[in-house]
Amino acid sequence: MSNIILGFNEVADLIEHVGPTRTVIVEGENGVGKTALHRALSQRDSFEGFIKPAPLDATQMSDGSVWMPDIDKEMGVSRELPNERYGMSRRNQRGINGSKPVLICIDEVLKVQQFIKNMLAPIMYERRIGDYGMVEGSVVFCCTNLSCEGLGDSLQPHLRSRVIVVRMRKPTMEEWVNNFAIPRKLNSAVVAFASENPALFRSFLDFEPGGTYAGKPQEKDEYGNMIFNPRIAQDGFVSPRTLHAASDVAAVADKLTPMALQAALNGTVGRAAGEKLASYLRFLSDITPYERVIADPHKAPVTANPTAQLVQVFQFITRAETREEAAAVVVYVKRIRAELQTLFAQSVAQSTRMVTFVNAPGFADLLAENKVFMGGVR
Repeated sequence: MSNIILGFNEVADLIEHVGPTRTVIVEGENGVGKTALHRALSQRDSFEGFIKPAPLDATQMSDGSVWMPDIDKEMGVSRELPNERYGMSRRNQRGINGSKPVLICIDEVLKVQQFIKNMLAPIMYERRIGDYGMVEGSVVFCCTNLSCEGLGDSLQPHLRSRVIVVRMRKPTMEEWVNNFAIPRKLNSAVVAFASENPALFRSFLDFEPGGTYAGKPQEKDEYGNMIFNPRIAQDGFVSPRTLHAASDVAAVADKLTPMALQAALNGTVGRAAGEKLASYLRFLSDITPYERVIADPHKAPVTANPTAQLVQVFQFITRAETREEAAAVVVYVKRIRAELQTLFAQSVAQSTRMVTFVNAPGFADLLAENKVFMGGVR
């Protein structure tokens, strides 16, 4: 394995351009967003018109999950009919007019028994299921965990030589917030928690030989104790996946007892991170309701608590839907702490939410005042 570790967009670019001819297997820590590559690629112009089946979990496959025999008694032969989950059929295959290429993601591909790998091999190497060939331009890529995580991922040398294996790193805090959390409108308290604790996006590999914190026991580090550690049993840990799950819990916090909420958070991200995250959720009660801000941004109360303001910043970014709401938000944001005005401007400029704010009165001035342009800091 090369010692080069790629970011999410770099891996997506590789799959987009190499995928039509070679299968890329993406290795990465659990919960870092490998299967999210399928959704990201599906939204790219290059894949317009493709058939895009949902990602396939190889660990759930058995006989018949790839193809089944079809008996033609008249001809005295049998044929291999592909399972519909691959987007292929008599009417959609190579050589049939009007057929469409497919984008296929096979997840957990290196955890399965060898006979499943053998069944998947023609798909990965030849773009074929039985006699059914995929339309030219079809893309197949796979995802799997790192072998050092001890989850049973392995690939024999003669199989490895037929594919391209790359490693994908965890996202940075900024990447997760701007490219994932904000576009998906995750809970503002969870986003604020992640924003103020970027060390949550460290990797257990940072504590291995050659890593940034090599020689320091991971479990002795405050944040190292909150992220995945393959060396010890954990009650939960923080990852992009579990932060997303924590957002779903936070979204219904007002319907849960404090004890149930804390138990759910602990059971999602682990006790250490769960207790820390709960403190951010409590700040939601300190901020002015969004509806009141929109109704009267000039006079709506501004909380003095800086962390509550941080939570509110991300609430504004994710909730504003119209030009009028965005304009009201800009007026209010100009009344909060200067450093949070800068964070607001940067986060909007670096995310898809720019579409909502770009024409809002006063937003251009806010960008200029904070030396921010579309895409980042000047």
